[in-house]
This record gives sequence, structure tokens and C-alpha cells, in this order.
Amino acid sequence: MAKAERILEFFPSYCGAAEPTKLLHEVTRMLAAPLEEADTHLLRIQRAHRIKVAEHADDIVMLAGALNLTAFYFEDILSDKDLDYEQKLSLMRERVRRIARVHLTGLGTPVALLETAAIFLNANIIREKPDAPLITHIDEDGFSHRATIEFSHLPAKPREQIFLYENPIRRKKVEPAERWQLNSWIVENVSPAPAPVRLLIEGVSDHTVMPSVFCPDTGEGILFNGFIPAGKQLVIDQFNGATLDNHPVDDWVIYFKGGIYDFTSVNNGDFITPAAPELQPLDATNEEDFISAAFHQNVKTPAAPTGRSEWRFKVAEGVCNGTLYDFSAFAMPEEPVGVYDNDFNFDACVFDIDGGAIVGLAWDERIPCSFKLALPATTPANQVSRIGSILPRFKPAGIRAFVDNAKPAWILGQSTIRDESAKDGEGVVVHPAMLRTHGTEMLAPLDAGQ
Repeated sequence: MAKAERILEFFPSYCGAAEPTKLLHEVTRMLAAPLEEADTHLLRIQRAHRIKVAEHADDIVMLAGALNLTAFYFEDILSDKDLDYEQKLSLMRERVRRIARVHLTGLGTPVALLETAAIFLNANIIREKPDAPLITHIDEDGFSHRATIEFSHLPAKPREQIFLYENPIRRKKVEPAERWQLNSWIVENVSPAPAPVRLLIEGVSDHTVMPSVFCPDTGEGILFNGFIPAGKQLVIDQFNGATLDNHPVDDWVIYFKGGIYDFTSVNNGDFITPAAPELQPLDATNEEDFISAAFHQNVKTPAAPTGRSEWRFKVAEGVCNGTLYDFSAFAMPEEPVGVYDNDFNFDACVFDIDGGAIVGLAWDERIPCSFKLALPATTPANQVSRIGSILPRFKPAGIRAFVDNAKPAWILGQSTIRDESAKDGEGVVVHPAMLRTHGTEMLAPLDAGQ
């Protein structure tokens, strides 16, 4: 009882107030007890009203109520069994201060959203290099952003990266279907810019020779200089190259642009004459003819223009003294195909024949008025969904938000070579080396825009 001792010191020495056996000493201590208790409660009340010194988690939650924060915003900290009570209080105080700072500096910006993600990951945004900015723009247009975060409360202080993509993409496609000579279909691209397409061509019978897919509206097209056997699939992608039955065939893919015969007015099109390919046409029935490469080449593909566009398919038709015998097909009939006991008279139709190929087409569309936040790949699914439910209060009104883990990628400079039997630890759980397909980091969830 510090107050009683201080009062007793004011009495003269001859009173013997410091002697515990004196009545004066006992009366003074009894009178000081309620004052001491009231002073202690007052101190605790004062501390409970100051975020920096609050001693109880409930007090911090009540103070956070000034920012409309509830206990939900601190559940991850309070349920973390790896933290002691003082560490939990420290992280809660820091979270409230940082959220208040975000409110003061402005909500709805990419910086605010990245900082919010870092706050609820219990991490701090740091500079990659001393002279580097906190937020890095990773594309020329400034719509994709990267931030390096550090988990400073952990002993090893590990670092990860988070990404924010404005107007992410969603995959649209025309389902693979059997196509006959000069069949057409419609592609509708709602993006504000043309989108390169990804093609799948599967061989049918012995008809898939020199297959090509082109868009008369733009004059663009792509041709495979070879023969695709039945059942084998040719996949052509701008960034991942061309593969036929998992063999690289980039050198046999020809991109063209110009006026297309029978589809362009003579006065309106720039007609082109394709140069003779350096390689002979590829006969995919003989795998020894494949030339493998260590890395795929970038293959230019036609782009789906904004809005509706018509696309067509074609194979090489045999022309006397004009085409290679082994790399052309007989002309496909254009007359109606007869259906038993249906329309068309018997003499006005032909029998059903196999198509030239099975063709599918895909492209990536931008989702307007939206963004995607990509958290570290190691972030648990429950934490990803938690941040997704918190983010709406920090994003701009009317903007759609997607939250997901960053897709696997090669992490150069951080990968660790481990024994192939290793199942845990550095290089397996932390900073594992993985492959990223171009553009997957910008893909929104599968139900985006549906």
C-alpha cells in the first residue's frame, strides 16, 4: 500500500507512526485502503481506454469498435495457439492502428487493398530493395501490382509476395465439335481489346491435312503444315507454343494475316503470298520426324476482335498438279446431309461423312469493374475465405472482388534442392519450386461472371 506508507512518512519521528504496533499506523492503513483500491481501478480504467496500454483483449475489441470492428476481425489472432497472451495483445493493438491508418489515408485504392491483405495476414509490407517502392507495378499499363510482405512476429521472419490484378480475366471457349470444310461459328468477345485465341484441333479419320482456322472479319488465321492422325490433338497457344500429342511442333505452325480468298473484296484487302516453309509438311504418324526443343517458342495466334466475329475451318483440298498428294483431301461435299426418314429427298442429299477435324477455341476476357487479390500459395483456405469476407469494407463501391491463392510458379533464387523423398521443411512446404502457366495468376475463379 504505497499511499499509506507515504502518509505515515509525514508524521514526526517521535509519533512512531512507522511502528506496526502503533494504533496510528493501523488507522492510517485502514483509511488508505479504499483510496488505494479506487486509485488502482482508476489506473486500470485509464489503461483500458488507451489502445497502446490496454491489458485485456476485450478492451482492445471495444476500442476497435470506434472503427466498426468487432471480435470477428481478431478471431485469427485469439485462436492462434502458437502465440502467448502478450503477443496476441501486441498483434491486436497493431492491427487496430494499421486499420485506422488505412481509413485516414483512403480506402478503395490498390495500395489500401494490399495493405489490408497484409494486415489480416499479420505481416508487414516491406521494400524488396532499399531504394525500391513498397508497391511494384508489374505490367506496362499499371494494372497489376506486387507487394513483398514479411512476417515480422515469427522468429525466422519469412517473406512472401501478394498480388493485385485489376480487371482479371476469365476463360471463355467454344466447345470442341466436329467441323466440316468451311464450317463457321461465332465468337463473342466482350473485352475492351482483342484477345489471342487458344486452339485445339483433333484429327478425324485421314481428313485432317493442313488444317487451318481463320477469321474472315480480321483476315487473321493459323495453319498447321502437316497431317494430324485420327485421335491425336494439336494444341496451339500463344505463350506455351504448339504441341501435337505432347510433342512440340512450333516450327510447323504458320500464322498469316491478309485478304482471304472468297472472303475479302479485291479492293478492300491486302492479299499476301505465304513464303514456302523451310520444313517439309509433318506426317505425325512417324514420331521420328518430330524435332524436339528444350523450350517452346512463342507462337503468334489470331485474336478474337471485340464483339461478335465469324470463324471458319478448312483443310487442304486436292488440286491436280497443285497440291501434294499425301497432304490434301478430296473436296468435301457442301450439299445437305441426308437424315433417314426426315426432310430432304433421297436424290437431293449425300450420305453422312466424317468431318475434317474436331475443333475447339478458347480466349481470355477481361472482367470489368473487378479485381483479384492473390495471397501466398501457402495461405490456408479458411484464411483466404476469411480475408475475402473482410475485404468488401475496404474496396470501392460497385467493384467485384475475387480472393485466391497465388498459382504455383518457379520461384527463382528461393528454391531449395532436397532429397526426392523429403516430405516437409524448406524446399517442400516453404518456397517450393513449381511451374506457372502464363496468365493463370490473373484468372478469376471458375464461376466468375456467371
